[in-house]
Amino acid sequence: MRNPLAAWRAGVRWPLATLSVVAALVVAVFVCEAIGWPFLVSPVQHWLAKTIDRRVEFNDEGGGQGGVRVSLFGGLRITAQRIEIGAPAWSKEPHMLLARDARLELSYLDLWSAGRGEPLRIRDLEASELDAALERAADGSASWQFGKKAKADTSEAPQALPRFGKLRVGQGHLTYRDELLPAAIDANFALNDGSTPAPATGDAASAASAPSGISVRAGNAASGAAAAASAVALAPGERGLRLNATGQYRKLPVRIELGTAGVLGLLAEGKEATAQPLHLIASVGRARLTFDGRTTDPMHFAGLQGRFVVSGASLAAIGDPLGITLPTTPEVKARGNVAKDGGIWKATFDEATIGSSRLGGEFTYDSRRKVPLLAGKLTGSRLVLADLGPVVGAPASGDAAAAGAKAASSERVIPDRKFDLPSLRAMDADVLIDIAMFDPGTTLIEPLRPVRGHLLLADGVLTIADFEGRTAQGRVVGFLQLDGRTDKALWTADLRALGVDLAHWLRVKRSAADAPPYVSGKLDALLQVKGAGRSTAEILASLNGDIRMHVREATISHMVVELLGLDVAQALGLKLTADKSLPILCNVVDLDVAGGLATPKVFVLNTPDSTIFIDGSVSLKSETLDLRAVVSPKDFSPLTLRTPILVRGTLGEPKVSVDVKKLAGKTAAATLLGVLIGPLAAVIPFVDPGARDAAKQTAAQCAALVPTSGKIGTATPVAKNVRTPPAAASAASAAR
Repeated sequence: MRNPLAAWRAGVRWPLATLSVVAALVVAVFVCEAIGWPFLVSPVQHWLAKTIDRRVEFNDEGGGQGGVRVSLFGGLRITAQRIEIGAPAWSKEPHMLLARDARLELSYLDLWSAGRGEPLRIRDLEASELDAALERAADGSASWQFGKKAKADTSEAPQALPRFGKLRVGQGHLTYRDELLPAAIDANFALNDGSTPAPATGDAASAASAPSGISVRAGNAASGAAAAASAVALAPGERGLRLNATGQYRKLPVRIELGTAGVLGLLAEGKEATAQPLHLIASVGRARLTFDGRTTDPMHFAGLQGRFVVSGASLAAIGDPLGITLPTTPEVKARGNVAKDGGIWKATFDEATIGSSRLGGEFTYDSRRKVPLLAGKLTGSRLVLADLGPVVGAPASGDAAAAGAKAASSERVIPDRKFDLPSLRAMDADVLIDIAMFDPGTTLIEPLRPVRGHLLLADGVLTIADFEGRTAQGRVVGFLQLDGRTDKALWTADLRALGVDLAHWLRVKRSAADAPPYVSGKLDALLQVKGAGRSTAEILASLNGDIRMHVREATISHMVVELLGLDVAQALGLKLTADKSLPILCNVVDLDVAGGLATPKVFVLNTPDSTIFIDGSVSLKSETLDLRAVVSPKDFSPLTLRTPILVRGTLGEPKVSVDVKKLAGKTAAATLLGVLIGPLAAVIPFVDPGARDAAKQTAAQCAALVPTSGKIGTATPVAKNVRTPPAAASAASAAR
């Protein structure tokens, strides 16, 4: 019989041996884990390089691997004096990421996903110093996309940046170059997610004492060069992110100071992203921005919400870094609230100052469309015409240097700067306009209060539709359109003035308090013109159309009529007594505009005292004036020069004079009669008997041209192709 004890020992020998081997292996594994698997450093390095399709190196400052520790439990953890991830093969950078005194932790599932081209997620990264070089090539390939299956991203704001669970950097440096935007940014940063103290760095004290300002040296985005930003560091115990950056964005010089109390939410993605407080001071080109609020991604302004203050040399300067087409204007300052959700920006302006204009409004900007859309409502207490001057090529209000240079180079006053027509095709717009006052920038006429309209921009065609402005108990209505679909803009204007009270609209004060206004009545006017060109000057030089005016219940100063007729005797009589208003029995103004030349088809004012005719032309092409005013009296005057008044010169420098030949003829006749007959006979050439019969015919002809309703554009219009009637012509000839 077998010994029972021996049998028992034989039965347990192999299980004990197995357990001993397992225990030894476990101990060995724990020992290896404790000492950092030194013999697996090179294999892990090669395995990582193959997984993410990049060069990967773990070593110490001397190039060896003696100080490298690897941990395999629960994920891959690497601790080394240097951890380096190489740049892609197409890059000229020495590396994509270089961390010193670093600890890197990755999950195996995240590594598997990164190898398939998904965004890399890093559980934990700690480093006393970190240098990163992020790049995106013209074909959309990005250095932060790993694996052989990585897909190029040609969108303007790629979101597939690495994500982090924990991140702490004592002193960091980042360069970002993007050939698609283009952009070239150089940044220094320090950050701590708050879970543990930030890693120390020997240069932290000196970095903390470095000035917080940003170097103004700008790099060239096209060549990939960028300026060096000033160093930053977190104070002991401070959590969050501080960043200073400089460089170029969309070919504009950039300076940025960014600070936030949170970090991890900014580095997460999708549903994991959480909003963090953000303070931002940025200067891009000629625009400056200060922002205080929250965001989930400061690099792409995702989940942005907060208060802003923005200023710039022009609205266009503010729109340039955002890729938004805005008009050129005088200096801009604005404050309000802004939010960004996906590709939609929303902004509410509490106050916006453009030159001397005071505006506000609420807007949305949808960048998701093939052609971005700006929509909203423009409001404000005051819009000044001079502040819109740069939109049509004129110098900004207060820009004395530009105005002086223009005056020195040319006497022309019509703006001739070329339009930026491609910008009209870069964006669509749908904006309602509701402004309390439109100020023409002169004290001679009453402002429009209020002004409403609908601004539409689609496919390069800019239209201000449903325009209405009220002034002097009347209103101005119509629409304007600028078609920029070709290399020459097509401009159309259809405006009507209805019932504008001239006595209130014209701010011309009389010296005597009880003197009547120079002119009064209800003005109805029609402007229907079209033109084409690449500037305001070219458009006006090619203008074609009609301009018509009629004043209902009209009066004119008797003194003005006599002075126009150079009636010395009656003018002196009015000086000795008092001026009075003469009713205008009939008035018609019908101007024909062809090729930029405006000529009166009819321009007549008929009063009980005289009939006034105006003929000649105004050239918008050469900006010259050639007008003549002739007064035909209906009554006897013992002393009148009765000589046509001429208005010549240019739009910038009009010159008023009398017809020298006519006056010289009267003077010569007076001299001759004085010599032959006597001194009293010299007065005969200056005596005007009047032209009553011609005046009656003129009155009948004029009345026939007036719209039956008395309103232009709402009833029978002034007849086209009408010339001065024969009776009016004969009366004018008699006056000449």
